[in-house]
Amino acid sequence: MYLERLLQINMATLAALGALLLGMGQRSEGPPLLVVAAAALSIWLTDVTGRFQIGRRAANLLMLAAAAVSFRELYPLRGEMQTIGLSWFVIYLQIILLFQKKDERKYWLLVMLSLLQVLVATLFSQGIWFGMLLAVYMMLGFSAMTLLMLYRQWEHYRPATKPSPQEQKETATKSRWPLLARRSEFTGLPVGSVNAGVGRDLFSRLGRMGLHTLALTAVLFFAVPRFGHVAWRGAVQQPQAMVGFTDEVSLGELGQVIESREEVLRAQFFRDASDVSQPLHGDVYLQGALLMKYKGGQWSAGMASANPGLELSLKQNRLPELYGVTKQKYRIEGMDRGELFFVAPYIALDRVNEAIDVDCEKQRLLRADYLRSQQWNYTLGTTAIVNNEQLPLTPAGENDRTFDSIDVPTADLPGLIALGKRWIAESGLPEGDKVGRVRYLERKFAMSNEFQYSLVGQKRDPTIDPIEDFVTQHKKGHCEYFATALVLMLRSQGYSARMVSGYKCDMDDWNAMGRFYQVRQLHAHTWVEVHLWPGQIPKELIHGKAYWAKPDAGRSWDNGGWLRLDPTPGGGANANWFLPVRNGLDWMESAWSMYVMELDCERQRDAIYKPIAEAAKSVWKELTNSDRWRWIFATEADSLYLDHLGREVRWILLAGLGLVLAVLTAGVGWLFVRVGRRVWSRWTGRPIRRRGRQGVEIAFYRHFERLMARRGLVRVPQQTQREFAAAAGAKLAASTGEESPATLTALIADAFYRVRFGRTPLDNLQAQAVEQALGELSKIGNRSRGG
Repeated sequence: MYLERLLQINMATLAALGALLLGMGQRSEGPPLLVVAAAALSIWLTDVTGRFQIGRRAANLLMLAAAAVSFRELYPLRGEMQTIGLSWFVIYLQIILLFQKKDERKYWLLVMLSLLQVLVATLFSQGIWFGMLLAVYMMLGFSAMTLLMLYRQWEHYRPATKPSPQEQKETATKSRWPLLARRSEFTGLPVGSVNAGVGRDLFSRLGRMGLHTLALTAVLFFAVPRFGHVAWRGAVQQPQAMVGFTDEVSLGELGQVIESREEVLRAQFFRDASDVSQPLHGDVYLQGALLMKYKGGQWSAGMASANPGLELSLKQNRLPELYGVTKQKYRIEGMDRGELFFVAPYIALDRVNEAIDVDCEKQRLLRADYLRSQQWNYTLGTTAIVNNEQLPLTPAGENDRTFDSIDVPTADLPGLIALGKRWIAESGLPEGDKVGRVRYLERKFAMSNEFQYSLVGQKRDPTIDPIEDFVTQHKKGHCEYFATALVLMLRSQGYSARMVSGYKCDMDDWNAMGRFYQVRQLHAHTWVEVHLWPGQIPKELIHGKAYWAKPDAGRSWDNGGWLRLDPTPGGGANANWFLPVRNGLDWMESAWSMYVMELDCERQRDAIYKPIAEAAKSVWKELTNSDRWRWIFATEADSLYLDHLGREVRWILLAGLGLVLAVLTAGVGWLFVRVGRRVWSRWTGRPIRRRGRQGVEIAFYRHFERLMARRGLVRVPQQTQREFAAAAGAKLAASTGEESPATLTALIADAFYRVRFGRTPLDNLQAQAVEQALGELSKIGNRSRGG
């Protein structure tokens, strides 16, 4: 019963863990929750109490119904993601089996279905938590297989039900040998323990086996050379929804949904061909979409440029290394949208990147459709990062539609327009100081405390424009309200302005261990860009002047620039004691992705083989450096005041001193090993295994065999030690007429099995008994030879 109960719990846990791995791949909580609930209920209702069990006929009907429900989603076939729906069929079968009365066949079916779930889960892009749970699943698999094998043997030798007296009589009359037809029985209560050996020792051995397997697998995984440049990636991946970023904004619909901690991308910045990513000073703004048209609380992309069409590849104009371009590298997750994010203005570093499409009209970068559902890396350049700081100005494109950036619904926004005029008058800045005026309006929203940032949805007056309500009545809102209000206020004052949607991060989002910015859904942000003509641009904000002066650059400072404004008040940085731990976990996730999931030939060479080779070369160089050895000996001789002696004498004395130190170090190490073994023995309760002890203790059996060999009794290879001892004792007893030899040889055989297979040393009394038995056998042998 104990063994069977352990097996039932192990199988239920294995099924639940397999469903959890599958749910992680599908980004769905349904499968694991359903199977966990079914596993817990089945243990109590079906296995322990037997109150609810699905019969064979009912189970077949339920399986047919599950197949009908699951397979109907396959027709018509519309893509590979659709076939993942079949995983629900596996879930249904698993639940049906859990509520059936278990036997060996049911257990094997549960194992196979669980393995099938794990195989399906590996088709998805997985992180480090999937790998850790997979290791736990392997441990549970080891114990499940072991318990299932024990259960199989126990079922095979389970004591049969006692036959009735009539059946016993009939069997006795049919056969001369009534015990011949009876099957051997498995004892229900083995000697020494009621747990049949299924206890701490078994599971500790399974744990060690699992850890050794993991260690060996890790060594082979990293050491075996790879011969291709393509790393393993999941064949099927479930994209996550972008809840913070959009190019079609409806004010009031965002609210608290952007508080998701789901990771969107990771950003790194490299300067001057450096291979170490550096953090930037201040905030980092990653552009995604430009919003041009506003009407009644609705923003749409519109046309940011007069360039028509969609370029199906991002092409490099010229080598950017000559212009001090900063490399920006990103790893973006699988998303349901195709936008790529970047520090503007972007520069193509590859001559042709066919995986990136350019939306010329809306000035967006899009990844190819087949890459949207999977994790993907892309690299761009930019000139906007100067002295590790992102400058707030972007050169204007030759075909930027600045006249579309002044459209404003004047009749709907009287309060906003009046407020803009009042603030401009309050600033006291001349009309020619365009930068000063727009900066003043930005500060009034961000720092005047008249407006407050809030993700909580506010009650708005439905009879007026939501921005008019925000400015005049309910002055709370999130970044989209602030950005929209400033854009429309600037347009109402005759300035060309547009809204930008993307992500914003700062040093709180910098992972120092992995050296990357971790951008999450909650970092979604909107800000403002206002157009400046060449004479209005501050000289200290111009960057990459040589690069953007070329005719094929597509942008030029001669067309002016777009100044970034962020009117959203800061929320204030709160101290987070969990931040170091979270950064460590994020770094582990990054290392798992780079050196496990994406470990290809080149990365294996740079991360594993090259450092080992360089370390070996460095050690060999130091060991073979004769000048360094001379300097070491000279330094030691001076410190020991041996410099007045001859060179040969100094070398001899130092060599002797080194030998003495080596002996002392070895002695201290040996002492630490002995103390450690004693501490381990007391902590675990296990005796210390001594290398020579077992050989000495088993020597008594070799002495016994030599005594028997003198009597002409030699153990043959197919004969066990116990069988030989019994045969030798019987022959000695027959030849001497005494009964004691059989008892003495049995005692020696028992002691041998205790030491050799039980791994238990003999105590003093047992050792004395063995010595006395050998002495008696020797005397018996002498008496028999003398007679």
